[in-house]
Amino acid sequence: MKWGRNEIERLSPILEQLSADLAPVDGKRILVLCSAFGEVAFRLGEMMETGHVTGMEMDQESLELAQRAAHEMSLESMVEFLPAEMGHIPKDDASYDSLVSEFIVYPTVSPIQISQREMARVLVPGGRLILTDVIATRPIPEEVCEELEIIGLDYLHEATQEDFRTWMSSAGLDNVEVMDLTPILLNVWEYRRSIDRASSHRAGYAYLLDNPSTCLGEAIFYIYVRGDKSKTFI
Repeated sequence: MKWGRNEIERLSPILEQLSADLAPVDGKRILVLCSAFGEVAFRLGEMMETGHVTGMEMDQESLELAQRAAHEMSLESMVEFLPAEMGHIPKDDASYDSLVSEFIVYPTVSPIQISQREMARVLVPGGRLILTDVIATRPIPEEVCEELEIIGLDYLHEATQEDFRTWMSSAGLDNVEVMDLTPILLNVWEYRRSIDRASSHRAGYAYLLDNPSTCLGEAIFYIYVRGDKSKTFI
């Protein structure tokens, strides 16, 4: 699931929301999981005079490209990129003021499987956790998933918004909010269909945009989840 420049412009409200929810960014230690090519980490680093952003990415090629870009942008003192692990964050407790697990705008090819509890572990008390995800709230048939993968939707997490509220609260996070970003992404997918002339992609778009059993807003949702680590949670 890679977006073109025009598609990313349509996704800019998500980045604006992210920046607003982390403000003030200056002086903070921020971890970005699934950092892909580093765009979100660079955006945050450029907002800082002091502080530090760490990006973690499992895909080696993406990691190396991000590291090279940090050097070329002279941001190495502010932004670093490290290898990620599938189910564990290799950092001490309370290492970060904020954590972003983000791969909707700049998706990685290798999503991690790190729980909200593990994310909360590395946050300071009162620290903010923000994550985005693509969820299927009902089982999607394998043949439909194959067609969706052809058009670029190659990742779905079978869960509900209520699941995320439960997971966040159980991890010791307060002020949990789940925002539905599906209308924003629906616009992007409609735009992609309008410029895509490949006949082999028609079935995938039909499932994602037209079929009430599998489409965006009925079975598949893009969500943005926010919570603050409890100052009293043990």
